[in-house]
Amino acid sequence: MSFVKKILSASLWLTIASWVASAQGVITMLIFARVLSVEEFGLIAIATLVTAFFDLFSRLGTEAYLIKEAKIDNDDINTAWTIQFIVKILISFSVFFSSGIVSNYFGEPQLSNILKSLSLIPFFMAFNNIGIVLLKKEMKYKEVMLWDISARFISLSLTIIILTIEQSYWSYVIGIISYFLITAISSYYFSDYRPRMCLIRLNKQLPFSQWTLMKGCVNYFNIKCDQLIISKFVGTATIGAFSLTQRIYETASDILVSPFIATLYPGLGQLDRKSPQFTTIFHNTLIATSVVIILLASLLAINAEQLVTIALGSAEKWHLVANLLPLAAPLLITRILSFALFDVLTLLDKIKFLFKFELVTAIISSIVLFLAVYWGDIETLVIARIFLTALSCLVLLFVLQRLISLSVSVYLIESIPLIIAATIAYLVTAPLQIILISKVNNLVCVFATSFVYTTTYFAVLISFISILKNHSTTYALIAEQLSKLKLIVWQKLTTSDTKQT
Repeated sequence: MSFVKKILSASLWLTIASWVASAQGVITMLIFARVLSVEEFGLIAIATLVTAFFDLFSRLGTEAYLIKEAKIDNDDINTAWTIQFIVKILISFSVFFSSGIVSNYFGEPQLSNILKSLSLIPFFMAFNNIGIVLLKKEMKYKEVMLWDISARFISLSLTIIILTIEQSYWSYVIGIISYFLITAISSYYFSDYRPRMCLIRLNKQLPFSQWTLMKGCVNYFNIKCDQLIISKFVGTATIGAFSLTQRIYETASDILVSPFIATLYPGLGQLDRKSPQFTTIFHNTLIATSVVIILLASLLAINAEQLVTIALGSAEKWHLVANLLPLAAPLLITRILSFALFDVLTLLDKIKFLFKFELVTAIISSIVLFLAVYWGDIETLVIARIFLTALSCLVLLFVLQRLISLSVSVYLIESIPLIIAATIAYLVTAPLQIILISKVNNLVCVFATSFVYTTTYFAVLISFISILKNHSTTYALIAEQLSKLKLIVWQKLTTSDTKQT
């Protein structure tokens, strides 16, 4: 199978898996948004924040190492599994025994029992079959998808059953724990590989792992420092609304964008890093990704209040989410771009650089975001975060320009038509939305607004493509793919008409 076909096949299965995972997340969110209070959502957010802190110590890059290396043997695989097993068991005990200290720090006594229960998650994860990583390396994402989907379906069913008995955050906690238990057990069904204890290749993997670990630590504080500041200095209700806003954007990106980005790492890993093809494919991926995430962020922003009312049941209860969604829209764009940029720099073995870069950005972000909350409010913090993440992406682009000759100026220039298309689509759609709000229900309003916005966005974009295809290799490639798609659709239609005749 060719490289392109592998990418397309992997993207297809990952897209299906992401849709199922997102569907589960949406269903869970819709149910619990109506059952739990804003404060209870905040408790769950803080507990997740704490467990994520401990979990970062398990991010030793063992999976990335196995995918990155061209040739691996059983000793490499078993060493990676043993490292993860030991670390996750230690994390499980750490979460359990620190639960009291953490609950006292945040002033939330209920956190203690929640954290003790969640300490089961790393314990179960320690037993995951590393054969799943081998499936990813071989880009057999159909098996990976079935593994994940089956666990999600069973855990969701269990969550709903428990919720009918106990309408509290405990049903949410038990549902999460059951998912990781099921994935651990079922991983041995979906992969024939059987890991065993081995540390023969520890010295070989340790240099990669130690820099990955240190990078993960600073990455945690870089990404989570806004939540840490909010949970400590603003309040449980605010962190609940803020985390829910982030979940909405993460769910949206997981449906449409993340599957393709996830296949980018193993896909590019099969190419020569110094070849022009490597740079070209990554550049084209950035543009294609930008097309989708700009549209996605815009649709969520323009329909924010209506979506909150439909999805969460009450715009009044979740008014802060409705206010934050349009404001935080650029964070969706920078989040996806950051994932792609970090993946490529990891492939280029720039782990040390990424650690230093994230250390500097984590320190700067902590100071800036703290001052934003101290002198302003949650909205000021979001604006500050947008500025910081955009600057971070720009710096990484210039670094890649030096490493693989990626042209930052060309990327930025080729992104201008996307911004113009999004702006024109907003100017066309906004007056219509004002009229529709008073005449139709929220669901109809969202569908109509989204249809008009998307149609206008792509109409303007296609116009730019036809103009720029003779001046830009990227837009020429897009025009070529659109022509092929048009030809395929036309052939399907004419074949269907001929059969009917």
